Amino acid sequence: MQSRTDIYRKYPSSFVIYSIVFTIMLLTSCTATKYLKEGESFYNGANINFETPQGRVGRKKILAKELHTYINPKPNSRFFAARPGVWLYFVAGTPKKKKGGLRNFLKHKLGQPPVLLSEATPSRTAKLLEGQLNNEGYFRSTVTEEVITKGKNSKVNYNVTLYRPYRIRSIQYPQVKDSVYASIIKSLQEESLLDTGRRYDLERMQAEQVRIEEEVENFGFYYFDDRYLVFEADSTVGKRKVDLTLKLEEDIPARARKIFHLDQVNVYPNYSLSTDSVQARPDTTRINGYNYIDNKHFFRPEIITDVINLKKGNIYSREAQELTLSHLMGLGAFKFVNVKFSESPRKDSAMLNADIYLTPLKKKSLRAEIQAVSKSNNFVGPGIAFTFTNRNFLRGAELFQLKLNTSYEVQISNQTSGALNSFEAGLESSLTVPRFISPIHIDYTSRKYLPKTQFKLALNFQNRVSFFRISSFNAAYGYTWKESIAKSHEFFPIDLTFIKTDKKSAEFEKRLNENPVLSNSFEDQFILGTRYSYTINTQLTEDKAQQYEERQYRKHNFYFNGTIDVAGNLLNSVQRAIKNTEDSVYKILNLPYSQYVRGDVDFRYYWAMDEHNKIASRIIVGTGYAYGNSTTMPYIKQFAIGGSNSIRAFPARSIGPGTYDVLREQSSDTVRFIDQRGDIKLEGNLEYRFDLIKSLKGAIFIDAGNIWLLKKDDQERPGGVFDKDTFLNQLAVGTGAGLRFDFSFFVLRVDVAFPLRRPAEGWVARDIDFGSPSWRGDNIVFNIAIGYPF
Repeated sequence: MQSRTDIYRKYPSSFVIYSIVFTIMLLTSCTATKYLKEGESFYNGANINFETPQGRVGRKKILAKELHTYINPKPNSRFFAARPGVWLYFVAGTPKKKKGGLRNFLKHKLGQPPVLLSEATPSRTAKLLEGQLNNEGYFRSTVTEEVITKGKNSKVNYNVTLYRPYRIRSIQYPQVKDSVYASIIKSLQEESLLDTGRRYDLERMQAEQVRIEEEVENFGFYYFDDRYLVFEADSTVGKRKVDLTLKLEEDIPARARKIFHLDQVNVYPNYSLSTDSVQARPDTTRINGYNYIDNKHFFRPEIITDVINLKKGNIYSREAQELTLSHLMGLGAFKFVNVKFSESPRKDSAMLNADIYLTPLKKKSLRAEIQAVSKSNNFVGPGIAFTFTNRNFLRGAELFQLKLNTSYEVQISNQTSGALNSFEAGLESSLTVPRFISPIHIDYTSRKYLPKTQFKLALNFQNRVSFFRISSFNAAYGYTWKESIAKSHEFFPIDLTFIKTDKKSAEFEKRLNENPVLSNSFEDQFILGTRYSYTINTQLTEDKAQQYEERQYRKHNFYFNGTIDVAGNLLNSVQRAIKNTEDSVYKILNLPYSQYVRGDVDFRYYWAMDEHNKIASRIIVGTGYAYGNSTTMPYIKQFAIGGSNSIRAFPARSIGPGTYDVLREQSSDTVRFIDQRGDIKLEGNLEYRFDLIKSLKGAIFIDAGNIWLLKKDDQERPGGVFDKDTFLNQLAVGTGAGLRFDFSFFVLRVDVAFPLRRPAEGWVARDIDFGSPSWRGDNIVFNIAIGYPF
């Protein structure tokens, strides 16, 4: 009897043909057209076609994308000719329950109600697009609609007669001599969002009005409003030019022309939305010029008043108001922060009273989490975590957290012999203080964000069944602060870790005896280090001009994180200075300590082609070098590669170093210790992400990378040393596809991958045979994880 594999090999073309026919039949059944009533048709979206009577007109691709954002409704998601979301919507029928149940999940979570042509309004949309073109300077341009229906499918063509845009020739700001605003507005011209030569754009002009309003308010004009600013455009000057004149309304209210100062600033630190806590008029304390109104005394008053930028006697400032809100929320102790202004009851005075209402978060809370899958290390298994939080630990808005987590993890793969089991338990306490606590003065320049000081103590136990147990104690003290919303820093001058390895199995002891380098990495030791990390994330921005430019969606984003970790240098220098010894290894408490330098860079680039398609890429480069008191980097500080968040076509930590292949080198009759670590890491990932239906998304990816050793001491792993001439030929390469169940509050990810290149064998793409059970067993890797890989 022929096996399936033999049939696939004997009749490969027939198998492919049958597979294609089956796929087409499946997709055809999901088109959902049979569920439509007579006369109904699906709305398949719109095309925008340009005709340019004046010749070439630039920006057509960008303009088409912008116009598409004004076209509604959006058509149903399709996969080739099928609408699986609509099909599921109809197949699910009417759920018996209002909430919960499989039918509800299929109909409302995965399914999509049909979007019909009757829901589209082509003529009204055409007028909307025409108006938008005029708003963007394409005067005289027109839009006509055309509906094309084939069977049960309809599409709308919007035919745009596009003329070249008008551009700004000159900009005139208010020149009224007696105006109290003239000198202020004149000083703001240098940072204007408008420039001569730029295309006429109504939305940009409105953004400029808002910007000027905010700046004028910073000079104390509390009641000034952008409605008092009017742009007049003269498009009759010829040659597709526009002259802009910014004018002030003639009948601006008298109070909008007054500069207001702050009189009383009242702080309510325990304001409740449900009860009238203000009317109760509890204890009032005068502190630093503030009226601190409180009878519960949860907070030390100066902790709150020290971060408020609104001060009695100062000129009202919009910026001071926003900084006050930012600082108070930055304390992390309040659920709501609100500032209300009212005119002082004193007659003939331009004075404002400010009432600051603070609604505290719940002081203490206990949170329990049950985890079904691992975070990042390709191990699958149950876990539970408890977190106790005290948000005002010492009445100074400190955040104290005590975390207990346990997990049992298992990795099962046909590429490994037996299951790899791990039990882990950890206890961590942390105290975060919203200010710098330092023996030396730190000059902190950011005005908007509060710095934080962190103290950490942690115990962790990891039991690798059949191998070893690692116990570690960590004590750290450091700072985190933001330079801007997109740039953040983390600096831990003291990061002390003690590592102890015990309960080693006989098999693992044998491996350590055979490999002195591996043995050194598992040595009981101290790590006394200093760590600094810098992060930039351009998905977050405060630049108003940049926000305006990318008002539809941000097309290009990048993320950068660089970390430097140095250990043992200071202690070693002190010991060498005060102790003259011939010992090659210095110790503390009769145990050695590590001395190394380690750095890594993680760079990610995201290209949003549109709202439903994105390309994500990542490159990681890292290196560590042990010297002086150490010959090898500690095990927990070395680099590893492979797994669900790395090279997904290979089991976790099974790649390298170099051309060394642990899965082939080790005997298959025992449980393998496949964990491979090295001193250098290079990894690159490229992933195309696309929407399927609602919360279901798809991805196609390719990963590449490897790790290497810096020193030639490790004779047990031949081919593992880094060579600048050959390292590119030693990269592992894998590809695959996956599904992401994106429910906003969490993402469940399933990836299927297989190798294209193995470091020890070279390219293996030519050997791909999906019809072979043995090939699938040896090559296909399934990954289950929470969250996106990067």
